[in-house]
Amino acid sequence: MNVKLLKIALPWLILALVLPVLALALTAGPVEAGCSCQEDNPPPPPPVTKTVRVDVSPHGAGDVVVEGRLSYSYPVTRTVAIGENVYLEAFPADGYYFVGWSGDLTGNENPTEVRIDDDTTITAHFFPEEIVSEDNILHLVFPAGTVVRDRDGEPLIGLELSINDTALPPPPEADIVGLPYDLGPHGATFDQPVTINCSYDPDAVPPDVAEEDLVMGYYDDEAAQWLVLPSVVDIASHTVTTLVDHLSTFTIIAPIPPPLPAAFTPSSLSIYPPEADIGETVIISVLVTNTGELEASYSLTLELNGMIAETREITLAGGSRTVSFSTSGDEAGTYSVDVNGLEGSFTVREAPILPIVLPSAVMWTILGLVMAALVVSAVILPAVLMRKTFR
Repeated sequence: MNVKLLKIALPWLILALVLPVLALALTAGPVEAGCSCQEDNPPPPPPVTKTVRVDVSPHGAGDVVVEGRLSYSYPVTRTVAIGENVYLEAFPADGYYFVGWSGDLTGNENPTEVRIDDDTTITAHFFPEEIVSEDNILHLVFPAGTVVRDRDGEPLIGLELSINDTALPPPPEADIVGLPYDLGPHGATFDQPVTINCSYDPDAVPPDVAEEDLVMGYYDDEAAQWLVLPSVVDIASHTVTTLVDHLSTFTIIAPIPPPLPAAFTPSSLSIYPPEADIGETVIISVLVTNTGELEASYSLTLELNGMIAETREITLAGGSRTVSFSTSGDEAGTYSVDVNGLEGSFTVREAPILPIVLPSAVMWTILGLVMAALVVSAVILPAVLMRKTFR
C-alpha cells in the first residue's frame, strides 16, 4: 500500500521542485562575470533606536505624558528611533505647579518636543504651591507659575527651607521673636511676589512691644544687617504676613520703642494754711509728674495777685515730685495764687490786739495806787470844796 502511494506521489514531488528552478532561470537576467548580486543589493540595516528615560521631581508632584502615553510610575523608559522627535507634556498634581525640565532638556516650555540623537534622561520639576518649615511655623505660598531665578538669572528647579542656626547679630533696638528661617539659595529672586506667613508665640513678645508692631525682617548678607518688610499682623491667629521677592534669612522682629520724651504735668495744688495772719508763712505745694522716660528740666513759676513771686526749676527722669513754695502776706486781704496754670487763693487777716499781761506785784502796786487815789478823792476833795464854800 505504501509503495503504491509513493509511486503516485513521487512524480508530483519532482515536478514541484523543478518548476520553481525553471521559473527562476527563465526570469533572471544575464550575469556579468565577476559580479555578486548580494553585494549590489545588500539587505537593509536594522533600525537604530535610543532610550528616553523620563522622571518627575518630587515623586507624586505630577506626571509627564510621553508620546501620548501616561505612566503611573517613574522613572519611565521609552525606546524610539534615533533622530525622532518625542512629544512631552507635564501635568502637575493638586497643590503643585510645573517649573521646568532638567537633564538633557532644560527650560520651562510645556508642552515641548525633544529630538532624540542619543540615550536621553529628562526630569520634570514641580514646586508645591506652599512650602512649610519642619516646625510648621513658617509658610511660603507661591502664586501658580512663579519662576525662581538664581543670581545669574537662570531658572531654579529647587529651594531649600531650614531653620538657621548661624549666630547672626541682633537687629539694633529690636528683639527677634522666635527663630530665623533660611530660604536658599540666597540671592535668588521671584518673578512675582511670594507670601510668607510666620506664626509667633504671644508670650515671647517683649512686654514693652505691642503685638501689632511686630514685623517680618530679612538679613541682608552684603550689608550685614537686618532690614524690615511691610507686614500685617493678625493678633487673633498670632501670625505675621509679608510679601518677598527674593530668598534670604527671615524672622519676626519686635522693634523696641524708643524712650518717651519728657512730658511734665503739674497737679494737686495745695495751700496751707488757707487763712493766715499778716507775716505768717503760707506753704504752696504742687505735684509735678514727668510722664516721659527721658530726664529733662522743668520750670515752675509762683504768681501772687498776678505778679511773679518766685521761679523754681527741677530735673526729673520719669515719675513725680512735690515742689513747695513759702510765702506770706504783709497786708490783710485775699491773695490769688497761680502756679503754671493751677489757681487758688489764701486770706491774710489783721493781726489781733493782744492783752497786756503784767506781773502780779506790778498789778497790786497799780491797784493800790488806784485805791489810794479813790480814797483821796472821796475824803479830801469834799473837804476842800466845803472850805471854799464857807469862805
